[in-house]
Amino acid sequence: MKYTLPLLLVFLFCSTPVFATKADVRDAATTIGFSMGDAINIAGRQRMLSQRITQSYILQGIQPSVEKHRQVFERSMTEFERNLAKLASFKPAAPIISTLQLVQEEWRAFADIARQPVSKSTAAELFQRSNTLLPAAHTYVMRLQALANHSSAELVNVSGRQRMLSQRIAKNYVAQHWGVAGSEGTRLLYEDLAEFEQMLTFLLESPLNTPDITRNLRKTQGHLSYASRGFDGEMQMSEARQIHVITGTTDIMLRNMNVITGQYAQLLNAVEIAAR
Repeated sequence: MKYTLPLLLVFLFCSTPVFATKADVRDAATTIGFSMGDAINIAGRQRMLSQRITQSYILQGIQPSVEKHRQVFERSMTEFERNLAKLASFKPAAPIISTLQLVQEEWRAFADIARQPVSKSTAAELFQRSNTLLPAAHTYVMRLQALANHSSAELVNVSGRQRMLSQRIAKNYVAQHWGVAGSEGTRLLYEDLAEFEQMLTFLLESPLNTPDITRNLRKTQGHLSYASRGFDGEMQMSEARQIHVITGTTDIMLRNMNVITGQYAQLLNAVEIAAR
């Protein structure tokens, strides 16, 4: 399969300057319950949850009898709210609180739509709104990464973004299937596949990888290859079965990348501890 790498890869590695020293961040992190690596991990999950919520909302419309979709939706909504509260209490990120406030504003508008009864028109509206909540959440992660000021922070960010991409791939697929993605559904799907593949290569090339991280990345490569067969029409199965296989495989990719992101966060935490 040939993909075109999207221009937003440039945006991924851009960051906004913040005015706090490494010592300020390190000293403040010791006074709270989680570290900068944890904060980047949690903030990165918000990107993923914006896409997972939208995916599960659409799936409730496609397969209303499947209880799992409603459960995933409710758990994800609850987690997004909980994570916002955690991040708001993270004192080392006080210099960038205005960026988090923008996420909170986007979330309120998004959640108002998501709480409406499932319909095609509302799903199309939520699909569009998920594409404004995501950049706001991403900007906050990038500013946290700049605040951390260490190469391992970039790995936490990029691997966390892979979690999001696994769910945006699934979101774009089911939105296209239900006819709520608009005219760009196919292009967005293949751009996400291209970015996921490209960033896996980037992570695999990191000299900071442990053997466990490398093994987990290789597993994710295999799952991406399997899911791609479904997008290419190589799987001979019913539509319902194909939705199950693709969303199930992207969920495995999510779980793998969640483990990897946690492993990279531990590397950053170790750097913080060593610097004290």
